[in-house]
Amino acid sequence: MPARQRGFARKRPSGWLAGWYVDGRQVARGGFRTRTEALDYANEKATVAATRSNAIRFGDPIPQAASDVSTVSTVSQLIDAFLARHDVDPATIKKLRSQLGHARRAFGDRDIASLTAVELDVWRATLPERSRHYMFRAARQVFEYGVTMKVIDTNPTARIRNRRAAVDRRQIHPFESWEQVQAVCEELDPRCAAIPIVLVGTGLRPEELFGLDRRDVDLDAGVLTVERVFTQGVLKDCKKSTRQRRRVPLRGRVVEAIRAMPTRIDTPVLFPAPRGGRIDLERFRYREWAPALRAAGISHRRVYDCRHTFASWAIAGGMSLFHLSRIMGTSTTMIGDVYAHLLPDSEEYLRGLLDAYDGVRGLTVDSAGH
Repeated sequence: MPARQRGFARKRPSGWLAGWYVDGRQVARGGFRTRTEALDYANEKATVAATRSNAIRFGDPIPQAASDVSTVSTVSQLIDAFLARHDVDPATIKKLRSQLGHARRAFGDRDIASLTAVELDVWRATLPERSRHYMFRAARQVFEYGVTMKVIDTNPTARIRNRRAAVDRRQIHPFESWEQVQAVCEELDPRCAAIPIVLVGTGLRPEELFGLDRRDVDLDAGVLTVERVFTQGVLKDCKKSTRQRRRVPLRGRVVEAIRAMPTRIDTPVLFPAPRGGRIDLERFRYREWAPALRAAGISHRRVYDCRHTFASWAIAGGMSLFHLSRIMGTSTTMIGDVYAHLLPDSEEYLRGLLDAYDGVRGLTVDSAGH
């Protein structure tokens, strides 16, 4: 049977499936966001398979795949080998491929052994500030893989400090009141109208909200369970060891908003797209969210600012950082760094707590300060 030169793509409920043939046997991989992405991947794999098959048929030397670690010498080849063997979901591979694109463009044709720590540290400083930590971390993973596979003796990035970018609190814009949130809801399609209330009322990340099924929400008990996320077109289960898997209490306003949602029996998804699948966050941002803010006369806020709103209001209400971190699925350190100073009256609030404690204990202060 002649080798197939092109791959194919098929639609699946969770995304697009890429397929190709290897020696007459069909091979497939799912999790692609668009048909174009699936076809590009399938065609690339089909071309490699056909080239190797033809070489075997005609007795020519068999070309080595870029993922064959024994032939790796350049940075691009090491990146390809790492991505080919990194056992994670397609969404993570897609993110890593994007992050590693910077290293590929800067050093792709370079011999791995020729790289020095100095030039890698200088290169790190040229990366976008907000994404620098993650791009450099991905490159470090690749070089560490090279050490493990004995392609290089040492990791040239090993002793380079890779600090996270400091949080710019000027880019955090919580809503000022429930009235503002409700104004946005009224400008959204009825099928999406409860989304701002649920996000602000629970502190969920958008990808967690869009990963929810109706079975994850117990309105009678007033709690929802975060079991999975929907990101980059792929539905992913939360790892059991992560803080992201958690139970979140539902305030009465959230319960009422979910109960008022239009009933759909054609999909198990809590907030489905018009055809019953899951909502794509990027499309929701520019098709629904941004127009609703403009129509409501509210200055632009990111969807993620709903999470910031939940945190700032919870702190103002007296919730401890420990409980807040449990509800939001993150660490107390992150809560303290990002959210504890969101409200301008946070110092006044804390001062009031201290004074109230002193009053209960009878620790009064006289006019002389004693």
